[in-house]
Amino acid sequence: MSRLILLFSCLLPCTLFAQEVVIGGGFDPDGGGGLVLEYHKGGEFSGELENWPWASAIRVDADSDLWMGAGVHTQFDLSGQLFIEASFMPGYYNPEDTDLGGNIHFRSLAGLGFRFGSDSALSISIDHLSNGGLTSSNPGSELVSVRYSYTY
Repeated sequence: MSRLILLFSCLLPCTLFAQEVVIGGGFDPDGGGGLVLEYHKGGEFSGELENWPWASAIRVDADSDLWMGAGVHTQFDLSGQLFIEASFMPGYYNPEDTDLGGNIHFRSLAGLGFRFGSDSALSISIDHLSNGGLTSSNPGSELVSVRYSYTY
């Protein structure tokens, strides 16, 4: 119950400033599945990174392992409707079943998407969690997801 309260307390401020909500579900190539919830903020990040706005995300897998992080995301247009998405977010990993070597993990994501009008999109992505070598154990974890995005 305390983890659920922590989760909602982290999400509430994000929803107040979000301009896009992303929800996804997928599978881990090593077995199992997972869910992802993201909030993206529009606008500029800063100077050289002006096309990389803020984002936050939560990833929960079938083993109840939880990762929460914040960082940057972007989309690159390939055509009027097709796009490539990418993000990088450092965060906190709380293992319930799968030890990935410590609690600080970085999530990188790449995906290919299709826009339906100006306010929704569907994409396929792969993300990777890694502690970046902060500990001697770094098995990493991937999640291949189908994601739905809604912009408001």
